[in-house]
Amino acid sequence: MKENIYFDCAATLPPCQQALDTFVKMSKDYFANASANHALGFEASDKLEKARAQIARYLSVKPEEVIFTSGASEGNNLVIRGVSEHDRSWAKQIITTKAEHPSVSVVFDTMEKEGFDVVRLDYDKEGKLNLAELEKALQAKKTSLVSVMAVNNEVGYIFPIKEVYDLCHKYGAVLHVDATQAIGKEPIDPNSYDLLTFSGHKIAGLKGSGALIKKSNVNLDPQIVGGSQEFHLRAGTTPLGLDCSLATALRITLETYPERRKNAVALNQLLRKGLKEIDEVVITSPETATPFILNFALTKHKGSVIAEALSNEGIYVSTKSACNAREKGYSSVLANAGYPIDIASNAIRLSFSGQETLAEGETFLSVLKNLLATIKERS
Repeated sequence: MKENIYFDCAATLPPCQQALDTFVKMSKDYFANASANHALGFEASDKLEKARAQIARYLSVKPEEVIFTSGASEGNNLVIRGVSEHDRSWAKQIITTKAEHPSVSVVFDTMEKEGFDVVRLDYDKEGKLNLAELEKALQAKKTSLVSVMAVNNEVGYIFPIKEVYDLCHKYGAVLHVDATQAIGKEPIDPNSYDLLTFSGHKIAGLKGSGALIKKSNVNLDPQIVGGSQEFHLRAGTTPLGLDCSLATALRITLETYPERRKNAVALNQLLRKGLKEIDEVVITSPETATPFILNFALTKHKGSVIAEALSNEGIYVSTKSACNAREKGYSSVLANAGYPIDIASNAIRLSFSGQETLAEGETFLSVLKNLLATIKERS
């Protein structure tokens, strides 16, 4: 029987039992509409606010700064469009990086078509963001929003959020941080952002859950209207089970963080050592990247072919962000870092929860070496 090895945790995690139990209990026992003006509605509303307070406590923010969403994609759209549209009368410039997830980069593309001046910041192969370029681009009373991810989802770059935040506030802009790949992987200073987004399913919660942290100094226009839920910022009947399950998943992922990180570091080091012994492998994740993500490229084989062959062996990895994995082409994250298209087109991402074993890492390396030796090289 084939061993099942899941190294695609940056795409999604299976929901933990505690989050599932919370979802079922809240959905069943507190089914009433949390906005209803009767006893059952008040009970549901009370559970919602307790979940909000728990998330706030674990992220060291205020409860009223926690806005429940369906995930980071919705949160990113709400932030970018919401801030830009609110400040349109005085600010037409918005700034991001060339490494962002499509749920950020595509929104910026759309805003650019609508007349906004968009600046996209560079970075290098080590994941060093060009802060001089950022400061040169920032314009007082013209720049409203800067959006920079905390941890890159493909390569694992850790961007200097605090330094970016300080520059933003020097020029009167607000900073949005997409923390989807950072929550439960890298610490985030609550004083280093104005807006922060993340998804539940990346931290062993349920798909369809997420949150936006919006500090009190930020104004934004809602994108889903027609109700007063979530402080008038996100209309729609409250999905109590999902929101409460998010609080549970966040609690567990942060409480288990020290042990998971220790395991991820050990696995990452073992895999790096093994991959360096393969002559056609180029490791593209720098040593400074998060240990939960390890990206490498092949120079003699197609990355997509090897990823499929690994899948046939019960080992699951990805070639790009899951949101773009089935689209042909190359990794723009690697290309923008300065890698040639040949490398950017044949990269493989390994990503971990911190609950994997070193034995799984050894098995992966053994199977990979065998596949590279037996599968025909690309012409």
